[in-house]
Amino acid sequence: MDSKASYDGNIQAADPGMAELGIGLVPPVHQTQKPVQLFFVWCAANIGILGVVYGAVIVSFGLSFWQAILAAVAGVASFALVGITSIAGKIGRTTTLTLSRVIFGKRGNIAPTSFCWVNLMGWEAVNIITGTLTLVALFAAMGFEESLTTTALSLFLFGGLTVLVSVLGQNAVLMMQKWITRIFGAMTLLVVIYLLFTADWQAILALPSGSWLTGFLPAVSIIAAGTGISWAIAGADYSRDQRPDSGEKPIFLAVVSGAALPLLLLMLTGILLTAQIPDLASSENPISAIGKLLPSWMAIPYLAAATAGVVTIAVLSLYSASLNLLSMGIKLQQRSAVALDAVLVLGIALYVLFVSKDFLGPFIAFLIFCGVFLAAWAAIFMVDFYRLRRRAGYPEADLFRESGANRTALGCWIVGALAGLMVSKTGFYRRTFRGRYFRGLQPRVIRLFYSEPGAVSRLRNEKGGLP
Repeated sequence: MDSKASYDGNIQAADPGMAELGIGLVPPVHQTQKPVQLFFVWCAANIGILGVVYGAVIVSFGLSFWQAILAAVAGVASFALVGITSIAGKIGRTTTLTLSRVIFGKRGNIAPTSFCWVNLMGWEAVNIITGTLTLVALFAAMGFEESLTTTALSLFLFGGLTVLVSVLGQNAVLMMQKWITRIFGAMTLLVVIYLLFTADWQAILALPSGSWLTGFLPAVSIIAAGTGISWAIAGADYSRDQRPDSGEKPIFLAVVSGAALPLLLLMLTGILLTAQIPDLASSENPISAIGKLLPSWMAIPYLAAATAGVVTIAVLSLYSASLNLLSMGIKLQQRSAVALDAVLVLGIALYVLFVSKDFLGPFIAFLIFCGVFLAAWAAIFMVDFYRLRRRAGYPEADLFRESGANRTALGCWIVGALAGLMVSKTGFYRRTFRGRYFRGLQPRVIRLFYSEPGAVSRLRNEKGGLP
């Protein structure tokens, strides 16, 4: 494709910048990023305080210290999926859900993209609410009284910052991720070191061993679904402007290591904290609960680090959600798509914070339903990539031409999702996340993890086996 990036009638401009490119193929002039940039993106995206809670969740399955460590490592390995979609982004030079068109057809791809968009929007709302409450806690630590005014101000500041960075485009996101990783990562590390030295090691090492089948495997599936599987739909969004000579291995390692380093460190902290906060996994406000363990001189940088971590996650979700709108064929400039998504998300946040605190329960339950279908999509995407696209690439004509639906691919997707729904009634994970806040962590958990193999096996039968 030449320097005139024309796609779906959204934008036609000579040498467009990344901020205005939308889902168009990245021109060669903008393929300048190195794999190290992806390290900072995914490191910053996983520096949030939820990693600490994931560690507590692992222990809540009745695992010993060493079983919990092994479960954390196995769960984080799911970021290999993000590494693969990132490689696909470098090959195809466009966003993840646009690449998905070659599998399902342009029209057929609307269905899985819609589920991905709703999924991202839902989690974006959860992130905005979480960031707002964290900022309220930060103001309280600075001496301001908690009130509706501080909550409204926090929502305005946090939501405005998230929307601003998302509207500025991918280059701004990359720059922000790099600095947040360095500055606020150091603050988080300070908190982690403090907690490591104050942990009750005797109680931690005395934790009894749990069942490998009913404890270890569910814990791994929860961590995998909440981390790598969840982010697989966004991998190519941030790797599409990689230099042509960027190797697959460096891209893969940058993504996986960037996510694994902060996640493993934070989950280790959560595992250690369970001795001091046994109900951390079910706490309605874990940020406040963890903050109470810190001395006053550390509380403010801790809350600042927690806020920054949520900002990075929110920026990624909102940015990728706007790209999904474009992938569905909605005729908007990317900034307009971000603005539309932001209005919807902020509306949800306003409702939850000021009208009905019980809204998240049924809302997140709906996101669970979407997550099952998303996992089936991910399985099909992976098989298609390794069977075809890794060598043949993504033809531009298949990405942007008007095409119908691939019924075989759609059938595999639906059957895989239905298989996930059939096993979604298993209740072994219901003993965790009992607080209102952490019902939002259940989407994409067991249902995502176990719906994937169904789609994989069916696609394998359809195409005659994996290479």
